[in-house]
Amino acid sequence: MKRTLVILLLALLIPFSATAQRGKSSSRNKKAKKEEVTEDPRITQMLTAVRQIMFVDSMVVDKNNFISHIPLSAECGKLAQAGGLGQFTNELNDHRLTTVFDTSDSLFHITESDFIGDEWTKPAALKGIDQASANFPYIMPDGITLYYAQQGEKSIGGYDLFVTRYDADTGTYLKGENLGMPFSSEANDYLYVIDEANQLGYFVTDRRQPSDKVCIYVFVPDESRKTYVSEAYTDQQIRSLARIDSISATWTDKKLRQQALNRLDNARNDVRKNAQKGNGKRPSSELENLYHQAEVLEKALLLARNYYARASESDRATLRNEILNSEQELEQLQLTIKQKEKELRNKQYQ
Repeated sequence: MKRTLVILLLALLIPFSATAQRGKSSSRNKKAKKEEVTEDPRITQMLTAVRQIMFVDSMVVDKNNFISHIPLSAECGKLAQAGGLGQFTNELNDHRLTTVFDTSDSLFHITESDFIGDEWTKPAALKGIDQASANFPYIMPDGITLYYAQQGEKSIGGYDLFVTRYDADTGTYLKGENLGMPFSSEANDYLYVIDEANQLGYFVTDRRQPSDKVCIYVFVPDESRKTYVSEAYTDQQIRSLARIDSISATWTDKKLRQQALNRLDNARNDVRKNAQKGNGKRPSSELENLYHQAEVLEKALLLARNYYARASESDRATLRNEILNSEQELEQLQLTIKQKEKELRNKQYQ
């Protein structure tokens, strides 16, 4: 009788034990499967060097005309947008970068052209940009630093934001460098602009937005690159800053933010005033155009000299040539202005 009870008990316990073991085994397998999901090592690496940026404002706008909401100062050139493709024209209105779609490889490419005589030259592929879709170019007033969006092997999402510099010796742009977080993300990040005249920065992304919208973030450009010290933040906090979950989390100096907001208001007012003037503006005379070109070139030289003081040795070599060439161009321009002024005075006394 006792043996029968023991056998019955064993019969009841063994299936229960096997089921429990299978449950544990299944649980372990699920955990193992979860552990197999690893993060893209490029994302992990970027998270170790998230730039410390103060975002002062943000606005959600239509994707098809977001550039119209960026009050870029006249000294920095002009941005345009059509059919999802970007274009940049420098302040002198003699050099232009345009994104085009190439049917031969089904990719977007950035082209360049110059205004010579009375027309633009035929667009040619920008040398140095990798053979992957690139869009929305922007050149700094120094004429050397180029920011652009690109998707491909170097991107962690769709489009990431990159920076490169022009090498005058080779006549090509250097290998592009990913701007990293918080500017690049697993979403599409389209445009990065630094307006040195207004000391403001803008970048455009579609992260957390509907398909027809993008968000424009306004930030204070950093003179020297600073990153968040990982020891002072948790992993969750770093990831939140990288995603820009809250711009208020970046307001470390409210006075600095208010000053930036004031500059933003002034920039918007300047754009409106210039637009009103342009509506009834007559074509400038030849001499007025020369004055304007000389003024712009002087400002560009000043910015280039300021950048030279804090540039690396490799960048200085390129800048040195550009500064010397610009100085010679300015000298020739000033001689032309004096000659035109003399001709104008002679006509007045005839």
